[in-house]
Amino acid sequence: MSKKIKEFTKWTVLLVLTGISAAIAASLMIFLIELIQGLSFGITHGSFDDQISYVNPIRRFFSVCLSGLLAAFGWHYLSKYLNPSPTITEIVHKDKEPKPSANFLHGLLQMATVSMGSPLGREGASREAAVAITGSWLPYIKLDKNKSILLLACASGAALGAVYNAPLATLIFIMENVLLSWSWKNAYAASVTSFIAVGFVNLVFGSEIQYKIQQLEWNTDLFIWSLISGCLLAIIIYTYKSLLESSPKKDPKSKNYLIFVPLSFILVAILSLYFPEILGNGKAGLIYYFNQPFSATYAFPLFLAKALAVYITFYAGAYGGRIAPSMMMGGALGLFTAQLSNMILHSHIPIQFAILIGAALFLAIINNIPIAAVLFLLEITGQPLINGIPVAMAMASAYLTIYFLKKFAQKKSRKV
Repeated sequence: MSKKIKEFTKWTVLLVLTGISAAIAASLMIFLIELIQGLSFGITHGSFDDQISYVNPIRRFFSVCLSGLLAAFGWHYLSKYLNPSPTITEIVHKDKEPKPSANFLHGLLQMATVSMGSPLGREGASREAAVAITGSWLPYIKLDKNKSILLLACASGAALGAVYNAPLATLIFIMENVLLSWSWKNAYAASVTSFIAVGFVNLVFGSEIQYKIQQLEWNTDLFIWSLISGCLLAIIIYTYKSLLESSPKKDPKSKNYLIFVPLSFILVAILSLYFPEILGNGKAGLIYYFNQPFSATYAFPLFLAKALAVYITFYAGAYGGRIAPSMMMGGALGLFTAQLSNMILHSHIPIQFAILIGAALFLAIINNIPIAAVLFLLEITGQPLINGIPVAMAMASAYLTIYFLKKFAQKKSRKV
C-alpha cells in the first residue's frame, strides 16, 4: 500500500510540475504577444481587439507584410538548419521525441507572426512552448514511455487552457483532441495540469473572462433555431473544413515557400485596409459581432474576408492555430442565420446566444472537439453550465448532419 501511495504522490507532483511548466509557457506568450502587438501597431492603451480598427491602415498593411516575411524566412530556415520539430500529434501518437529548442522556436514564430497580424490562431504557440519546457526536464525523470507522453499531452492542453482561462473545457480537450482516449487516469492527469496552469496564470495576470457577455436567456424560438441551424451550418462548416484539408502540403525548405507565404500575407494586408478585424487570431472579429449593432453591409464581407485570409495563409504554408479563427467565423454564421430568421420569420432569437452557438459549432467541427467546444464557449463568455443545453442541441444536430454527409460521400465514391 505504501508503495502505491508513493507512486501516486510522485505522479501528482509531476503533474503539478507539468501544470506549472504549461503556465510558464502561457505567461511568457501572453507577455510577448502584448509587447509585439504594441510595437507593431503602436497600441499603448486598451487591448489589440478594441484598438485595431483605429490603427493607421498603412501601419496595419506594413505590419502584416513584415509578418509574412518573418513567417516565410523564419520557417524556411528553421526547417533547413534545425531538424523539423515534431507536431504534438506526432509526439503523442507516433512516439516521436520532442525537440525542446525546435518546438520552442516554432511556437515563438507562431506567436510573433500572429501578434504582427497573421489571421491564424496563436494557441499553437503556447502549446508548443509548453511541450518544449516540459520536454526539457522530462529526460531527468525516470518514467515509462506512456507516462512521459501523457505529461507532454497534458502540458500542451493545459497551456491552451491557461491562455483562455478555461480549465474545464481544457481537461476535456486533452482527452478528446490530444490523447483521443478517455480514462480515469487521463481525466485525473488532465484535471490537475489544467487547473494548476490556469490558477498560476490567474495569479500572475488576473482572472479575466476573454469574451465576457451578459448572462443569456433562452426562449422557445432559440431551441427550434438551434436544431435547424445545426444542420445548415454543419454543411457550410464541413465544406470549408474539406477545403482547408484539401490544400497541398507545402515544404518550408523549398524556395517557392519564400514566395507564396509573403504573397499570401500581402493579400491579407490588402484586405486589412478595409477589414481590420481580420487581423490577429480572430478575437477582434468575434468581439465585434458580439458587441456592435448589426450591419449586413460590413458584417458579411468581414466574414468572407476572414475566411479568405485564413484559407490563403494556410494554403501558402504558414503555421497557426484554428481555434479563435473558427470562433469568429462561426459567430458570424450564427449572427447571419439568426438575423435572417428574426427578419423573415419574425422569430425572437437572442442574437448573442446565436453567435455563441455558431462559434461553438465552427470550433467543434474544424477541430474535432464537440464536447470541449460547448464547455469552451461557456467558459470564455462567462455563461452558466445550464446555458450549454441549446448549444449541445445544435451540436447534436450538426454532427448528425455530418454523419449523413459522410455516408452520402462514401456511397457516391463507391459508385464512381
